[in-house]
Amino acid sequence: MSQYLIEVTIGPVQSFIAAARRSRDLWAGSYMLSKMVRAVGKCLLDRNATLIYPAEERVRKLQPEENSNLPNIVLALLEAEGVQQVKDTANAAKDAAKKRLSDFAETAWKKWTDSGVPLRKAFWDRQIDTAIECFAAWSLLPEEEGADYRLAYDRLKMALASRKNTRDFEPIHTSQTHPMAADGVPKSSLDGLRESVLPKGRMQFPLRFGLSSGEQLDALGAIKRVEGRKERFVALSRVAADAWLGKLSDRERNQLKEVYDPLVSSQVATKSLGNGDIYQDFPYDAGLLYPERLEIAWKEAAQDQDQAQAEAIRNQLKQLRETLKPLWKKHGRPCPYVAMILADGDRMGKFVDAAKTLENHAAVSQAVCAFADGVPEILRNHRGQCIYNGGDDLMGILPLGSLLDAGQALSQAFSKALQDVIQHLLGPNPKSPPTLRLGAAICHILEPLGYIRRWAADAEHFAKSPEAEPKRQGNALGLCLHIRSGHTVSIRLPFNDSDAFGALELWMDGYKKDRLPGRLAFDTAAIFEGVDAGRFTGPVAKAEWHRLLDRARQSGGQKALTEEFRIALIERLQVLEKQEGYKSAFRRLADELRMARWLSATTEADITYIGG
Repeated sequence: MSQYLIEVTIGPVQSFIAAARRSRDLWAGSYMLSKMVRAVGKCLLDRNATLIYPAEERVRKLQPEENSNLPNIVLALLEAEGVQQVKDTANAAKDAAKKRLSDFAETAWKKWTDSGVPLRKAFWDRQIDTAIECFAAWSLLPEEEGADYRLAYDRLKMALASRKNTRDFEPIHTSQTHPMAADGVPKSSLDGLRESVLPKGRMQFPLRFGLSSGEQLDALGAIKRVEGRKERFVALSRVAADAWLGKLSDRERNQLKEVYDPLVSSQVATKSLGNGDIYQDFPYDAGLLYPERLEIAWKEAAQDQDQAQAEAIRNQLKQLRETLKPLWKKHGRPCPYVAMILADGDRMGKFVDAAKTLENHAAVSQAVCAFADGVPEILRNHRGQCIYNGGDDLMGILPLGSLLDAGQALSQAFSKALQDVIQHLLGPNPKSPPTLRLGAAICHILEPLGYIRRWAADAEHFAKSPEAEPKRQGNALGLCLHIRSGHTVSIRLPFNDSDAFGALELWMDGYKKDRLPGRLAFDTAAIFEGVDAGRFTGPVAKAEWHRLLDRARQSGGQKALTEEFRIALIERLQVLEKQEGYKSAFRRLADELRMARWLSATTEADITYIGG
């Protein structure tokens, strides 16, 4: 018997995770991909392989309530009598992944067709057939004592890269049995890559599938609308409204629940029962708490072909609106912004390269998996929802008020999980240890989800700061605020810069307690614009800044700015001036104040855009 390193990958990730128009599409894609990877891992384990990545216990245990995901790569050590046995094992693993996708497809097909939707079967079958790309490669591990594991691993990676570069390119054609493209068939609205499987012409689709007017779905999108309907996932709107709901009394929340629950029965709204049951005080998607979403639901109800059902839904929406009016008047309308986070490990490639033995590689895998398994709880403790936690990369959504604390908690958890293996491989005081970089896109809940995810990826890249020295790259939180009017504010906070985090938290506290004026950020930005345009010199700008603080009033305009905040603002400007120069210091402080205003918001009125 010989030993082989074998790796199986499943993709493309774009189709399964990134192709989404709703948050439930995003979650369902990562859930489906993880299930297929788990099928691959179990197949290898059943053939007596030893998993290196991900860790075996992570493949064997099922934690649907934790949404414990898996990466799209499985690496294992396999004992086999020859190459043919390895090949058979690889093919069995790929078949296991395809079988899991077929199970998803069968369940979804039944849900759609039982609901009276005549899907295009020929397109459906073809798209399921070609939906995933499974690649496998292997490398013989030399049997002699002291054999170089790292050499075998590098050869495996080279073989896998070559296999991907020689993928099977199938011809695009049109036939009655397996159509790949056809004239006049619209593309999927999720990513525009595949033809829609929805019937020709528009019909009134069941509300349970959440189809917007004119929306088209390919086979994977249709499956996502079935899997994503599961109640354990929490919608963007529920996370965004969490702080506002926390302001209501028990009686007010109970009143809302009484009028919201019938809308779930009518399939206009959904329940949110997952994530450790942390949303039990209001276990619904909360989308209809926002006037814009309520108006959309009202218009869509009018399109229902069943007039009796449409009238019933409109009556339910009317009751909800009447219940919300006094709550909006008393507490304000809920803040419609939420944060999507993406994270990845810094210098992980070089770190893995330091693992010269199988034992070292397995130790790295164990450490990364330990971090990933703890991510859902960390986000849940900060009132957020994990979407994907495959390894050192993760995706989730968070309410604005807990974003800073959650980011620091994730960074600390990553460092703690890898601490021992870092010391073992790199020594006690490594110059460039792996760290975590985290990007957060703060966006309006009505922004297209594809944009939100892309902006989160941009924020994660911003957190890396590629223009910095290599040893200073990463290990930071990149905050990118996308105001719906089109303005963008970006701030990078290195996790080892406690002063930067402390300043932002102080500004947030000031806004929450109405001790900072709403105009302060824009007046500070105006000084920067004057300096940038050459209208102010350094001394003049500083004098104007002090005059601005002397005239500043707390929110409401009655009391002067407290001495505490006046001193803190002056000292922060001095720190930023030493770091970036006086011109950039004004811009950075203005951006900090703008960002803090959004992060402290619980109502729409808290983020009223003042001063242009």
